[in-house]
Amino acid sequence: MFSPIGRYEFTIDAYLTDFRGRATLPMIGGFMLQAATKHADERGFGYSSMTSQQRVWVLSRMAIELFEYPKNDTSMIIKTWIVSVNRLFTERHFAFEDSDGKTIGYARSLWASIDLKTRKPTNLTELDGLSDYIYTEKECPIEGLSKISAMKDEYEKADEFIVKYSDVDINKHLNSMKYIEHFVDVFDIDMFKDKEITRIEINYISEGRYGSKLDILKREEEDSNFILEMKDGETSVCSTRIIWKQF
Repeated sequence: MFSPIGRYEFTIDAYLTDFRGRATLPMIGGFMLQAATKHADERGFGYSSMTSQQRVWVLSRMAIELFEYPKNDTSMIIKTWIVSVNRLFTERHFAFEDSDGKTIGYARSLWASIDLKTRKPTNLTELDGLSDYIYTEKECPIEGLSKISAMKDEYEKADEFIVKYSDVDINKHLNSMKYIEHFVDVFDIDMFKDKEITRIEINYISEGRYGSKLDILKREEEDSNFILEMKDGETSVCSTRIIWKQF
């Protein structure tokens, strides 16, 4: 039987960094999904096992906090483990370390499973093996996941885009990390010169479908604290809270 905690190492190559030579938030999120996928595959509830049961994992909420961003030509260690399982959701945590074992961040995530045909939630307590790996002894000392209220007024339209080939995943829906990519792109590059995103919290609400035109709305709650919402017409697709800090 595998350990409850999975440990996975990733190399920060130049093509994964921004103009400052640091890993981008979408790239770190992508590493998280790879770590979660490997952890699940090794323990018998990964993609192949799920699809054989006509199920698929769906990311519902996620929060990432980074104390520092890994730099070009370094390694990043991601540890991940399952914290809880109920009928509708399982919560998975992550810890980020540099190659020397120094902690550089944490993340929390909430996952559901849906039926491939009906697209309705399935009962996670019926999934063999999942609850065997619940582990609550390791700390994830960041604020928990919360609901982000829909914006009704005092916002600006920050961007719009059409969901195209490079945006979609295996289900032809907007890839989980593409949401983050489009959200961070609404900020001017000059903002990244003296500030850094220290926390992003994202609620996945509905599926961004291929060919859809999506609008991104933005409101600054307070200095360096933003709420953004992605909408397909009047339908909310995704919302996020992004907190910046000065270098």
